Amino acid sequence: MFHQKNPAQFILALGALALVGVLATPHASAQTTVKYGVAALTVSYAPTLLGGAVPETYAKHGIALDITDFRGNTNNCVAAVLSGAVEVCQVGASSMSDAIAEGGDFKIIALTTGPLGEFVLSSKAVSAMGGVNASSPLNDKLRAMKGLRIVTSGAGTPHYLAMEAALQRAGLAVSDLKFRTLVDPVAIMEGIRNDQIDGALWTVGGLSQVLSDKSGVRWINMAAGEIPEVNPLPYVVTMGLTSWVAKNGQTVTRLRAAMSEAVELINKDPARYSAAIKAKYFPQLNQAIWDDSFKLVMPSFFKGATAPRAGWDYMLKMQAASTKKDYSRASYERAIIPEAQLK
Repeated sequence: MFHQKNPAQFILALGALALVGVLATPHASAQTTVKYGVAALTVSYAPTLLGGAVPETYAKHGIALDITDFRGNTNNCVAAVLSGAVEVCQVGASSMSDAIAEGGDFKIIALTTGPLGEFVLSSKAVSAMGGVNASSPLNDKLRAMKGLRIVTSGAGTPHYLAMEAALQRAGLAVSDLKFRTLVDPVAIMEGIRNDQIDGALWTVGGLSQVLSDKSGVRWINMAAGEIPEVNPLPYVVTMGLTSWVAKNGQTVTRLRAAMSEAVELINKDPARYSAAIKAKYFPQLNQAIWDDSFKLVMPSFFKGATAPRAGWDYMLKMQAASTKKDYSRASYERAIIPEAQLK
């Protein structure tokens, strides 16, 4: 014990204790909180969600994530970036190339994942197909969808482009479906259960509950590479305003390093990190469905948060054919920061 009759000793001891406290928390003053939006809270965002489920994985890079879920609405996510409600947002790649082509002042700071979609059909729709089932040849399954009530995100989004490419493989077009836009996964699942729609193309794992209760059937899984034509597509990116990216170069570098390591950690010890993410964000989800979705989505995570130019160019080519727009502003070199370009 230190006594007041020796004030010099008391003051020195307090100083030593304070120094120990500072040394014991090296990231306390250096850590930066990034307001990070995600277009949807799904297993496909696992490397990002790791920053919330196991914060120390990002903290070692001086980053803390404040995650906001926009429940499948890319437009709201982009609007939040514009308003400053979030600083960056993880959204569909083609949605961002469209926004940039139309004059949006955004930069892509990370290319995070390849194709993530899966067609999930209602069990009732599948039972009415006669001899075609989930084990049938790919083109047969695609042709069996003709005339069905199918939903996904709107024209120009990654899901929509992937759907176009898939249907073209079987000689079909979106006009051969009874298509409408729907982006709320809860509404999609209720639509499948209540015979309001026949199915959807959505992010793998996002409709797991209808698979769990058997009201839906996994029909075609793009995340597992079942449609080769879409394999080169960059599906999801992380973006921010050009002005924010320019002012926060060190934060961007550290965030990218954390995202890259998160992918490495998930690949090295999937059981550990899968369990942590599920416990934090999806505690009620059926374990078998979660495990299946996590396994299927893992190969789609881009190492280093980068992807080759060829995939980006392929996406722009598909978009241009569909929309007739000029995508020169959204070229690989102009839209994507140099750190995220794969040399």
